[in-house]
Amino acid sequence: MIFNPIKKTSGFQVRIISLLCMVIFAVNLFKAQEFFDQKALHDSLYTILKTNKNDSVKARAAFHLAHYWSLKDFKKAESYLVLGRSYFKNNRFLLGIYYSSVIDVYLDHDPVKTRKALQKADSLLSIYHTRDVYNVLAKSWYSEAINAQNANDEKRALNIIVNKVIPYTKKNGKKESLAMFYSQVGILLMNAGQLDNAQEYFSKVIRMKATLSPKRNTLLRAYIYSADAFVVNDKLPQAKTRLDEAIKILIKNPNPADYADYHKAAGSYFEKTGQYETALLHCEKGIAYAKEIQDTYLENSLLRNQFEILFKTKQYEPAEKIIHQLVNSTEYMANIDSRKEVYDQMARISHALGKNKEAYEWQKKYSTFSDSLYQAQLDRDIVAIEAKFKNSEKEKTIMQLQADKKQEELKSKNQRLTSWILGITGIALLIGLFFLVYSYKSAKKLSAQKEINHQQRLNEIEQQHHLKLVQEMLDAEERERQRIGRDLHDGLGGMLAGIKMNLTQQQKTEYHNLNTVISRLDESVVELRRIARNMMPESLLKIGLETSLRDLCELLESEETSIIFQAIDVGKNIPDATQMHIYRIVQELLSNAIRHGSPSNIMLQCSQNQDVFYITVEDDGKGFDVSILDKSPGIGFTNIKNRVEYLKGNMDIVSTQGEGTTVNIELNVTV
Repeated sequence: MIFNPIKKTSGFQVRIISLLCMVIFAVNLFKAQEFFDQKALHDSLYTILKTNKNDSVKARAAFHLAHYWSLKDFKKAESYLVLGRSYFKNNRFLLGIYYSSVIDVYLDHDPVKTRKALQKADSLLSIYHTRDVYNVLAKSWYSEAINAQNANDEKRALNIIVNKVIPYTKKNGKKESLAMFYSQVGILLMNAGQLDNAQEYFSKVIRMKATLSPKRNTLLRAYIYSADAFVVNDKLPQAKTRLDEAIKILIKNPNPADYADYHKAAGSYFEKTGQYETALLHCEKGIAYAKEIQDTYLENSLLRNQFEILFKTKQYEPAEKIIHQLVNSTEYMANIDSRKEVYDQMARISHALGKNKEAYEWQKKYSTFSDSLYQAQLDRDIVAIEAKFKNSEKEKTIMQLQADKKQEELKSKNQRLTSWILGITGIALLIGLFFLVYSYKSAKKLSAQKEINHQQRLNEIEQQHHLKLVQEMLDAEERERQRIGRDLHDGLGGMLAGIKMNLTQQQKTEYHNLNTVISRLDESVVELRRIARNMMPESLLKIGLETSLRDLCELLESEETSIIFQAIDVGKNIPDATQMHIYRIVQELLSNAIRHGSPSNIMLQCSQNQDVFYITVEDDGKGFDVSILDKSPGIGFTNIKNRVEYLKGNMDIVSTQGEGTTVNIELNVTV
């Protein structure tokens, strides 16, 4: 809806026009950030939600689905909002995104809730400095501007857009959104009567035309709004220039809504220049487009303009037909200012057509809505019309009696017909209600049984998966025992056998070299400690997981490979079994990186956020093709995967040949 002020537009109508503009801008803004194929967007988000294992990704997908359904199905949008919140606990960033999604869902339903959500979202996200966050904050603050507009506080709406929305939009770099907000400021300034200031903002949009998409109507709208402002300000040559530019864009990108608003602006221009026939032609075209897009308010506004032109050119009969359409419009007559205006127009047209009785009645109705400033003039008009009415009253008395008789007969017939219709309708509704209740109960029972069966199946699958993981971990432990047995037999056993033989030989001779025996005993002790460390690190039992991991890094570090270890908030109350799993996972990751990647540097980062433990291992080694893991994962990777699944975690591996490897793991370490 284009804001097109005319002399008799009331304050209420101006607010309604501006509010409609803001809603349209909001819809355009949201659409600009989504795929053009809305069905494809929904399917893509739904697939991510169902298949991705990362809780953060699933939460964002759920919030996007909540926004998608907020314009279509409130209950479904609300359910996705709750689902997204369930995927995380105390993640500050995701919590801020959640509150911004609350604003999307409840904007048209609970202004108080959206205002509180805005305060929380702004507080949580203001520490982040990314385009994504700037975009979220711009949308959230724009929703609050719409709330202010709904409360008829245009000054606050203007302040929010200028001081919050536009600065954030400039930071996120979205030119199309910035242009739309400039136009919105121009509309609000027009409402306030600041036409020159409004033109400045429309001109900003026009200067951005090289960066605006020709498939969107942002630039077109700016030309039309600017033309409206020039017409009101009696700058008609400038208005004509703007309209000429607008029609060039419309011809290349035709759209019924844009055409409707263009013809409304053009009609106002040609009326101002005295070209009434051309103005009427534009009004008719605008009305046709308004009907096509089912915009009742725009249609009524164009009808009102058309009436004024017809009345001004003394085409009273067509003007009367138009004003009767407005009288019969429930939506238009619901507004007190519109009703008062129509009463005045009905009185004028009836008087011009010589229908003095009707003019008198309409003038009386109009008087009840007039304020004290018009009361004196109103009294003089009523006296003049009443005098003419009394002169013709006697001639119409007989005709009125005959009309009353026919009306009573018609009324009686309609009452009987209405009674029959109500009776039949009531019976049909009762039958329909019965079948509806029966169908609902049957469907509810079937749905409940399906849910029970589904839940049982899920429990069975989860139990089978858990048993499989336990068996695989037992197999891995058995392989580990075999490896340790080989180490003891082939390594430590061989060393001790050599020491025994050396001592036996020295016993048979007079020459005794104890230094050789002591050296070999030292080597045996080192080997024994290595084997013991692989079985159960001593530091893990005595001083905790963090120190054990640090010792592991120092043990594996060499002149060829530097290992950096960072620990953040690692708890000391993690269960021993869980600590062992974490230690083995890190041990396997570091060993794989050194053995297969030949890196110069490895960075290990371990952190904990309540019940979630995070592991990140990043190296600058050879890298590899991650798809190989799906075909032949290997024993080491399988052990890591089993331990991660056992702890109800998830793992993400990113690697490119020649650029190193990064492994991110999230584990559940519930105490």
